[in-house]
Amino acid sequence: MTKTALVGLLVILVAAGCVAPPRVPPTVAPPATEVSRALAPTVADVTPQPSNTAPATTAPAVTTAATASASPTAPPTATTVPTAAPTLARITVQPTKAPTKAPTKAAAAAATALPPPTVSGSEVVTRAVRGATTYRVEQISLPTYPYGALLGRTADDERAGYPVLTLDRAAYEATGPQPAPEAYRLLVLENEYLRLGILPDLGGRIYELTFKPTGSNELYANTVVKPTQWGPPSPPYPPGANWWLAAGGMEWGFPVEEHGYEFGTVWGYDHAAQPDGGVMLTLFTKTGPQAPYAVVDVILPPDAGYFVVQPRIVNPLGASFRFKWWANTMLAPGPANSASPELRFILPGSSVTVHSTGDASLPQSGQAMSWPVAGGRDLSRLANWQHYLGAFSQPVAGGAFAGVYDEGVNEGMLRVVPSGTAKGLKLFAPRGTDGLDPALWTDDGSSYVELHGGLTANFGEWYELAPGAEVTWSEYWYPVAGIGGVTFANTAAALSFVPSAGGLRLGIFPTEATEGQVTVALPGVESLTLDLQAGPAAPFVRELGLPEAVPPSGEVSVRLVDRMRGTILEWTGAVQLR
Repeated sequence: MTKTALVGLLVILVAAGCVAPPRVPPTVAPPATEVSRALAPTVADVTPQPSNTAPATTAPAVTTAATASASPTAPPTATTVPTAAPTLARITVQPTKAPTKAPTKAAAAAATALPPPTVSGSEVVTRAVRGATTYRVEQISLPTYPYGALLGRTADDERAGYPVLTLDRAAYEATGPQPAPEAYRLLVLENEYLRLGILPDLGGRIYELTFKPTGSNELYANTVVKPTQWGPPSPPYPPGANWWLAAGGMEWGFPVEEHGYEFGTVWGYDHAAQPDGGVMLTLFTKTGPQAPYAVVDVILPPDAGYFVVQPRIVNPLGASFRFKWWANTMLAPGPANSASPELRFILPGSSVTVHSTGDASLPQSGQAMSWPVAGGRDLSRLANWQHYLGAFSQPVAGGAFAGVYDEGVNEGMLRVVPSGTAKGLKLFAPRGTDGLDPALWTDDGSSYVELHGGLTANFGEWYELAPGAEVTWSEYWYPVAGIGGVTFANTAAALSFVPSAGGLRLGIFPTEATEGQVTVALPGVESLTLDLQAGPAAPFVRELGLPEAVPPSGEVSVRLVDRMRGTILEWTGAVQLR
């Protein structure tokens, strides 16, 4: 049979239904934008591995349109006309480059750079395998006013004779003081993302927290050491106790409020390598072990963009000890080493209690004030402040987050306290459009904001330790950048939703390398699940194009699943969508 005859026979057989026609694979056009993937796995779908972050929380998977339509339905009969299920609109997604910080002008960088450290060589440098945290001792020189020779010593008899450094203010001012260079030890912890510098000679404060991907020290680092007229009020505290060094960084206010008695003392320290490659630096007051004392462990894990602060207050006495603990963090995110008008405070709750203010249009000391909007002004934004203001947040619960974010430089700082032990939270800024003169604390005109964390709800309350007792808790701190703001945060990640010209910008800043999926449920549209690969140096940012079905505001649910650790963030809350 000829080839032509074979072809003819095949055509006849196909037409008669005896032979199936050859199958042609369908052509699928590539999507123009990023589309949703398979649903993120539930906790049961992954095998959590040990991690330095908070343990994964088990929660049910977010129900989406895909899962809702997965149940089988009976096939239609000859007399039944199937009706199509209503179809929700879909979100379009555009990958977006994470915003970068504003470029630093050379002159500003030179003016605000920390003094160059020199390695002292007096202590062994701790270095482990590649990727681990390192520890070393350096030395920096800071212009320092000559207050040391005019310090005295007394005791606070109401605090079990706790030692107090006092300053003869009149004698100090009479000298016409001028600063001169002075050397200080700098204890350095460093990993891939963070560099921490601690000054044991100035109250054990964390003076530097450089976020290496941006190069910014997110803490305020005063370029001079200059005594101020603030500090523990006298009375009720001993005469001469009301002074303070606004040197910057994170300081430990103990055993009384308003920066305590230990801000300018020399703290002891030791360090220990951790099994995971991290380093724990232990700082301690030199009042123990016969008298009440404070210990602060600063832990920097390897390959992580966060660090942990673990205070511990010990009472070795045979009687109860009443005290206050208020750690104060002085902040100036970004490269300028000065708080800008674009800085925003991030506080839980809808009201605060005013501690002090120079703004006569606001409620005064001891009065409640709505937050963040009061008197028609959004006071979360520093540009809307008219003078200095200090205010206590509502007592915070375990897992609450707080911090600041400067939208101008796209950087900020967050604090997360997993337990409810440290329930106090206070904000302060010395100035807004007007306020206190920076010459009171510095010589370069720079300014800052403060975030205080305490064991009690406000400065008026005391914490009491029974004989032989101690209290301890953990705080997670991390810089955040490139996501435009903060809507929610936990120890694993910060989340942001920011309305934009293109729709709604989703930002996720993980505190360590994360690979997995994020599911977002918005009102009026199908849920969206996206693959995610991000970390502290590369946050995840996507522009969500919203169809008309999405309202201007509404409840949003987000679930972030890491392939190794399981669910690491799950949140539902109201969001401005347009």
